[in-house]
Amino acid sequence: MIKTYCILLLSICIIGLSHAQIPDTYYGVALTRITTDGSTRDTSKLLYCRNISGSLLSVYTVSEGIVSMGTAYHISARKYGLYLYVAPIFSGQVKPDSLRIDFNDLEHTVLINTKDRYVLYPAYYALLKQEVSLKHSVMSLLGLLAYAMGDYPFEDALPLIRYTPHVSQQIQHARIVTQRSQADRNDSWECAYRYNKNNKLLSVSAADGKLIRFRKQVSYKGGRISYIRSYLNIEYRQITDWITSFTYNDCLLLKWYWCFNLLRLWRFECAL
Repeated sequence: MIKTYCILLLSICIIGLSHAQIPDTYYGVALTRITTDGSTRDTSKLLYCRNISGSLLSVYTVSEGIVSMGTAYHISARKYGLYLYVAPIFSGQVKPDSLRIDFNDLEHTVLINTKDRYVLYPAYYALLKQEVSLKHSVMSLLGLLAYAMGDYPFEDALPLIRYTPHVSQQIQHARIVTQRSQADRNDSWECAYRYNKNNKLLSVSAADGKLIRFRKQVSYKGGRISYIRSYLNIEYRQITDWITSFTYNDCLLLKWYWCFNLLRLWRFECAL
């Protein structure tokens, strides 16, 4: 059995902030990942840079002091709708990609790529539409899609948005359509969201009959998150279980434990 232990240290660097928070002011979040496998040790960093408004996000992968990859995210309105654009910063990377975003005010619904349908609670819908449609906030949109249950091209942004969980009453239910990787067919997943009496998230599940694609369970202690257990199954080829535990002292400590295909155990830690 292969075991991999990773320590993820989080540092936040704020550049040129003022009380006025100038719109084009940028700040960054650096995630350092140290992976060991037997006698092999690998260190890499993910650097996230975004402006105060959240309309621009750039993600850089740094290994041995060299920036090896970079991805830029921004939202822009076009003739046929609103789009999230994902573009490589350097040549030789993956091709550019995009997500189409549509809002339906009557049904408080957000459509992603005209096929993934998120039905939101009215208050959250109004806030999200203002942030995404008017302010073009990339982070607000990624917050909606943070569970990555659909076919979305923002894998390198997931560590940033997952360490700050969204547990307030936001999504009523959703329907996600995914493309089979080795077959010319789609799968449709019905997503159910459960909340407690305080309107905090208890669980999320995405299923097609008895087949579960995604499951998330949130536990609380004293009104605060204690841990989150998640499960993702992609066509039985990649099954991932992970637990995120939260320790509250003078600062918030998060620990992520990954079990990938039952062969690897990953451990992440970060202090906020």
